[in-house]
Amino acid sequence: MPEKMTKIGTGFSGRQPGLWAAAFALAMCAIAFAEHRGLLGGWRSLPFVAAATLFLFPLTKAANNRQAAAGALSPATRRYNRRMLIWSLGYVLCLGIAMTVRNYLHPQGALLWGIAVLPSVPMIFFVWTLARYVVEEEDEYLRYRQTSAALIGLALVLLAGTLWGFLETFGVAPHVPAWWVVPVWAIGLGLGQMIMTSAERRAGRT
Repeated sequence: MPEKMTKIGTGFSGRQPGLWAAAFALAMCAIAFAEHRGLLGGWRSLPFVAAATLFLFPLTKAANNRQAAAGALSPATRRYNRRMLIWSLGYVLCLGIAMTVRNYLHPQGALLWGIAVLPSVPMIFFVWTLARYVVEEEDEYLRYRQTSAALIGLALVLLAGTLWGFLETFGVAPHVPAWWVVPVWAIGLGLGQMIMTSAERRAGRT
């Protein structure tokens, strides 16, 4: 039985988290490009966004396997990965509901305010997940590693937001919606984790 479980857990879908992350990023970029060209937009984009979100399942599984192989999959890390997956699915669901209601019911007043806020509601769970990991993680190095990666993501948001804000103020760049803050932070988090992993490998060779 253990051999069978190991085989299932380390199959194709349970390996190469970078591959699944790249597939998800490329899918989202393709959707954004299609929206820019007018091929998609509004509710028409939702099935494609939902399909791209499916990449998060093998991504989470592969990340767990990679961390387990490195001896870094603590119970707190496993819970963190699962909660991040729940947050991502909740965000897509709330976004889909909000856009569907807007496009088909054309709400006004309080209902319009409600659906405009709805996609932001999962952010409460997202922030709680980050804070809860710091509380639950008993391994000091793993906590330091995750915190450092999160700070790198924050640095990218601050730099990109400030730079683009001034470019937009001086009229040399188009307006970018503020909800792009979270995707930019997530990219920075991934880069931070890659930087930490690279540093660990260099330290292991010395």
